[in-house]
Amino acid sequence: MADGKEIEKTNSASADGGQQVIPLDEEDKTAQEDQFVGATLELNDSNKNAADQPKVAFAGPGGDQSNTRTSTTSNDLQQHDDAGPGLSRNRPGSVIGSRSTSSTSSRTSMRPNFIKSDVVAKTFFSYKGQNFETALQECRNQVKPDLDGKILGEWLLAEIDHWNMEKEKVVLLTENSVLVFKYNFITQTLYEFRRVMLHGIDTIAIGDFKYPDYSIMPDRQHGGVQLRWNKGSEPTFGQRWNPWCTDIPWLTFAHHPVLYNPKENETTTYNVDEFYESLLQAISKAYEEKRPGEKITVVEGPILINSYANIATIVHNDSGMGFFRDRNGISF
Repeated sequence: MADGKEIEKTNSASADGGQQVIPLDEEDKTAQEDQFVGATLELNDSNKNAADQPKVAFAGPGGDQSNTRTSTTSNDLQQHDDAGPGLSRNRPGSVIGSRSTSSTSSRTSMRPNFIKSDVVAKTFFSYKGQNFETALQECRNQVKPDLDGKILGEWLLAEIDHWNMEKEKVVLLTENSVLVFKYNFITQTLYEFRRVMLHGIDTIAIGDFKYPDYSIMPDRQHGGVQLRWNKGSEPTFGQRWNPWCTDIPWLTFAHHPVLYNPKENETTTYNVDEFYESLLQAISKAYEEKRPGEKITVVEGPILINSYANIATIVHNDSGMGFFRDRNGISF
């Protein structure tokens, strides 16, 4: 638990959880779609027998009462550390040498015929040399052990904001929170980060991204994961139409583009599926401690992105403006 001073600074990290957007060059500041109706994940004790494990019923196309999966325990993850359906952990040439801590079959769809060659992958500054490890060292320094607990995993993912713009983010998962960092890999500068307490998250959605029926935006043709702590309520008009708003009550992630390099398509670091699996385990434990007897909703189905006709977004995403890259000698 944070001390009195910490509680005064965070405010929104209350009993119901919270979110912070923290610029690093000034005092800490508290940040203040159609909702799917999903089934619930009953929190479990990892020491129970497998037969006693609660079920997770997923809502979505083809989902019904019989479509259930048993919750995975930490023991299960240890038993499957070296192999998993469809995932080979031998990645010749991979820049990331670490092995996955858990093996999962792919849940989110990937863009068809979308391949990043070695030449293209190396234009990402996060992929050059030790840049990513340097970023992790600085991000780890922002973790508060008394508040966040131990670090459970580290990822480099693409965040999709409420204006449908993709941005490169470093994501740390701890025992009590998710921390999302905006880091400039060119100047090696940490701009700001968000802290979302796990016990404040009420819904996790996983599935393909979908635009509204009358949207003229080109189909994304891939999926991702969304964390929500809005308890079914929608953002205000001012929040939704402010592209710089930092208190939207959800986070949306997809695979990092480097995952589409054949050498890296099994690499945990860029894989949002691996983040999802680790997140489920961490939230289960957080609920046991902070919200015993309550349940978190897990939804499997289309994730709505409310974007109808935004030319700026199309240009931003198609040109990769949200990623720090070498663009033929011009770096931004």
